[in-house]
Amino acid sequence: MPSPITQRFRRYPYAPFIPLVLIGKDLGILLLILDWLGSLVPDLLLADPANELLAISIALSWVVAGLLTGSYQIDNLDRIHKIIIRSMLSAILYYGLIFLMIGLRTGAMVPAGESLLIFFATFLPLVLLKVFLHRLIRVLSQLYPSRKNAIIIGRTPRGKELSRHFLMTTSLPIQYLGYFSNTPATHEEDIPFYLGALKDVKEYCLEKDVKEIYYALDQQRQYFKELMDFADQHFIFLGIVPDMDGMDFSRRVDTMLYNDSRIPVIASRRVPLRLEQNQEMKRAFDVVFSAIVLLILSLTLFPFIALAIKLSSPGPIFFKQLRPGRNNKLFWCYKFRTMRVNNEDQKQATKNDSRITRIGAFLRKTSLDELPQFYNVLKGEMSVVGPRPNLVVHLQEYPKEIKEYSLRHWVTPGITGFAQVSGYRGETRETILMQKRVDHDLQYIENWSLGLDMKIIGKTVVNMVKGEKEAY
Repeated sequence: MPSPITQRFRRYPYAPFIPLVLIGKDLGILLLILDWLGSLVPDLLLADPANELLAISIALSWVVAGLLTGSYQIDNLDRIHKIIIRSMLSAILYYGLIFLMIGLRTGAMVPAGESLLIFFATFLPLVLLKVFLHRLIRVLSQLYPSRKNAIIIGRTPRGKELSRHFLMTTSLPIQYLGYFSNTPATHEEDIPFYLGALKDVKEYCLEKDVKEIYYALDQQRQYFKELMDFADQHFIFLGIVPDMDGMDFSRRVDTMLYNDSRIPVIASRRVPLRLEQNQEMKRAFDVVFSAIVLLILSLTLFPFIALAIKLSSPGPIFFKQLRPGRNNKLFWCYKFRTMRVNNEDQKQATKNDSRITRIGAFLRKTSLDELPQFYNVLKGEMSVVGPRPNLVVHLQEYPKEIKEYSLRHWVTPGITGFAQVSGYRGETRETILMQKRVDHDLQYIENWSLGLDMKIIGKTVVNMVKGEKEAY
């Protein structure tokens, strides 16, 4: 059975080896720049022949950062803004790796000037070159078009979406000619692309040198068999565009290949964290990040918060509460105590809640009360980023009104989440507010990446500094 990496490349029908070419290009350019930098600045660590492995480690760090943030995925290379956004995410991780590499090599504090010099001398040329190549390829593709003529069979909803995609995405090496259907075009936007009835397909393909056919009809067994034989005889690519009643294709889906690519399977919902390698990557990040945060905060901030809580009101420093986790499994969620001791642990906090202490209000406003949950992360009950774990009573309340509510428990809950940094946190007085949270949680689940996690963490830190209006 093909490996997950092989399956990932097979999603892209036109340039499966572009990521490998880009990785090779980046490695080559980085090593040249680092060698030049070492000869230009004699005091730099790179100038010492004994540190040759350091240059290789730094070059590989850029590749690792790019792989983790999706910079080499074909989907993220067709627009300038996608290239820049992914490059900036890579840059954050890349600088951290540079800092770590130099620190491990020297065994001492890293001079900020040295790490910044290496960072900017390598990062800026790579990004500028990537943008330049993108523009150059776009210009050359227009001057010397080498697109393959393509048609669509059928005017089903999926066929319409595919035709719109072909017309709007100019970076594809496809010249979309139009579609065939036994129902003549009636809408003004369809008329220019209507090519005729199904019986006219073969003659048209030979006349116009069509290289790709996309079959988007409902099942017509005999016609499809004849079309497949025709495509095989004339070396024409035949793609199948599935269209199933009840399947929501407006959201992203996953495709899988079984039995050595003989059985294609389409998932009803895209869940990247269903894949074991993604779970392991996210878990490794959670453990390392949480361990560092707990170590730093235990020696700095935690003692002051603990003292303030004890002075504000009698009771324990920490507060624990049962919350539903992944697959609705209950766990004890830890927080700094922000309320006076009471028996209403399943009652959601409200604005101007009399139970909240003065120091508790500050901790909630800045989200500092959530910091003990890094211990839950180390235990594997929570993740740094994910849907926030709601109260147990919500498990009985909201599924009756929001049918997708339970889907947010497919993944491990998080200390922070996409819904929270998008402004949906705090009290949910109306069902519509919880619906918005669920919508954002599902967007996160369906579009997860390590780069998205880092982006959410960054926004969380900014919100903590600014303070949040809905945090009370």
